[in-house]
Amino acid sequence: SGADIEAVRAQDVLIDKAAVKAYIELHIEQGPVMVARQLPLAVVSGIRGNVRHNRIECLGDAQHSGVVPRWLRHDAVFAVSDLVMRLDAHWRALLERGTDLVVTVGILQTDPAEHSISRIPGQVGFSLEARSKSTDTLEAFYQLVQAEVSAIARERGVSFRFDRRLLSEPATMDERLCALLSQACADQGAAYEVLPSGAGHDAALFANAGIPSAMLFIRNQNGSHNPHESMDLDDFMLGVQALSVAASRIA
Repeated sequence: SGADIEAVRAQDVLIDKAAVKAYIELHIEQGPVMVARQLPLAVVSGIRGNVRHNRIECLGDAQHSGVVPRWLRHDAVFAVSDLVMRLDAHWRALLERGTDLVVTVGILQTDPAEHSISRIPGQVGFSLEARSKSTDTLEAFYQLVQAEVSAIARERGVSFRFDRRLLSEPATMDERLCALLSQACADQGAAYEVLPSGAGHDAALFANAGIPSAMLFIRNQNGSHNPHESMDLDDFMLGVQALSVAASRIA
């Protein structure tokens, strides 16, 4: 009669993990790689984790734009702009060293009830997300974020207020299951490659819980989170068949 809400809230394990032989997930690719390489299928090698804040607030001082000189301003927009550009510079430097990392500020907004062309913005809300296959990379980048926030707060005379930090651990897919999926793709005569996943998936939760896990991607035109995304049904059926064949071979 429904779920045990208290157990869910406590994040208790509600199944016998030893009774689960494997978890295999079929999913569209959410990026453009498979379309660009003309691959109907791909076996997922691992899944990036992420660290994120849904909302960070930069608090400055809202004043008239015409009467306050630069040295007396506490401009939240310029402060956040400084932060974004400094993080981009760190990101670029890390990529040049071969680090796996993507960084996104997906929400950036002043308060529509208060903002004005002639008003120095005193408050900006924004989100921040970093993704990587390495937990160490995520933690190191997060420490860079904290250092830059402290520096900009001093330089611009603003403060930053963070909501709860959310962390999703990276996951590696099971080698044996990946091999079974690869062989199943080959048996269907389908072109395929082994690719990492930049997006998070349920398979990561199962893998990090100690359950052997794997994923099979299906080509998807125009990616995901896009009203023009489009999966060909023939690609889907190839994936279903490969999934079925691989599952039948799990001892």
